[in-house]
Amino acid sequence: MTDAKDIDDSLEFLRYFEKNTQNPGLAGQVEEGLSADGTRLTLGGALSVDDVRTLAAMQPPASLKTLVLDQTGLTAEGLKALCTSNFFSGLQALSLVNNNLDDEAVFYLSKAPGLAKLKRLYLSSNEIGALGAKVLFMATQMGSLEELDLSYNRIEALGIKSLKGSPLASTLVTLNLRDTCLGDDGMEQIAKHVEMDSLAEINLSDNAITGAGLGLLCRARAFPRLKRLMLDNNHIGDDGIYALAESDGLAGVEELSLKNNGLTTDSAISLGESKTLINLRRLDLNNNDIRAEGTRALAESPNMQVMEHLDLGENKLGQEGARAIAGSGFLSRLKSLRLNNNSIADQGAQALADSETLTNLEALYLENENWIHAEGAKALAGAKHLTSLRKLVLSLNMIGDEGARHLANSQALKQLTHLNVAGNRLTPAGEGALQRSLTLTGLKVLEIV
Repeated sequence: MTDAKDIDDSLEFLRYFEKNTQNPGLAGQVEEGLSADGTRLTLGGALSVDDVRTLAAMQPPASLKTLVLDQTGLTAEGLKALCTSNFFSGLQALSLVNNNLDDEAVFYLSKAPGLAKLKRLYLSSNEIGALGAKVLFMATQMGSLEELDLSYNRIEALGIKSLKGSPLASTLVTLNLRDTCLGDDGMEQIAKHVEMDSLAEINLSDNAITGAGLGLLCRARAFPRLKRLMLDNNHIGDDGIYALAESDGLAGVEELSLKNNGLTTDSAISLGESKTLINLRRLDLNNNDIRAEGTRALAESPNMQVMEHLDLGENKLGQEGARAIAGSGFLSRLKSLRLNNNSIADQGAQALADSETLTNLEALYLENENWIHAEGAKALAGAKHLTSLRKLVLSLNMIGDEGARHLANSQALKQLTHLNVAGNRLTPAGEGALQRSLTLTGLKVLEIV
């Protein structure tokens, strides 16, 4: 229940803007962006420096915990006004995404006296460089910070080196460094200088990391408690995965994302044979080249026995790869399976439908260039063992009206809540069969177009 005092604070805060702002639209933005209980303020659209100063001059609601100023054009000058005000006092989350904040802005932020309770700081898509990263990492005002997003800035290896001795090294649980120009030099700096005992999640995607760079990271003990590692869109290759599969330092990883990294069958074999990566619950290998043989190596590995989410989209699996998954004795806990763009054909769909292992599957993604026709749709419609399935995505295949009718009359899939058959050459007859289905009565989302 919202406290009466919090309501009074919020009303006083809004009246202030109505009386004092020179921008007639600002009062409306504040009124619209302030939550009813006064705990969250979200401002969108451009804010001038004068607007920000007006905001900073006001005593904020005592209940304010989250401030979102994304895409407002905020600069160092505007942020300085906020940092020297009482506006940050009591904040637990601050989001300044996609603005014009540079190293000078980060300097002001690092000195702000009111951020002792801040737990989450989002600075993605600004103009922060190595110096700004160093200033931020050395800040002593944010002793409660648990989550930091610096993605899409230019931190570089020099900036990441500053984590050595940083007060944040012992508090951060989540760190997003996606597309921050780290490269292999950045991995070397982490390996040599960084130790973050509390870190559970790190995103290193889009950083031009090669197998050599990942090898450096794997041999270090920078993140002894890491659970989630994201390395999408790098240049890791099979050698990097071999190092990862042999790493004692990353043995606790439960979620691993490796999209678009030039991986082949050998990488899948390394993961399947790993003696350390035995706790994987989520694995994303989308857009690589592991093929049916690599899929079989994974499907037949005991390392898959706690797997809950598996993405093998765009890997040239074919129907043989689908059969390997369907026949696995180690994927019984799987809840989500994505096999988009794999040409599994009707035979692959049939194998999945007949699987006696995938009984806990809740979401199945078979979209785009899998060449599934009415026959494959019929097989899925009769899948007796997919009793937990709630979401089925078949978009951009070729099931036609006949396939749509099979799905519409399915008793096996009557528990579905989400069905996507867009781009399947349906006529109004096929669309109508799905829309008027007497069995798919639990559908909350039906995507046809």
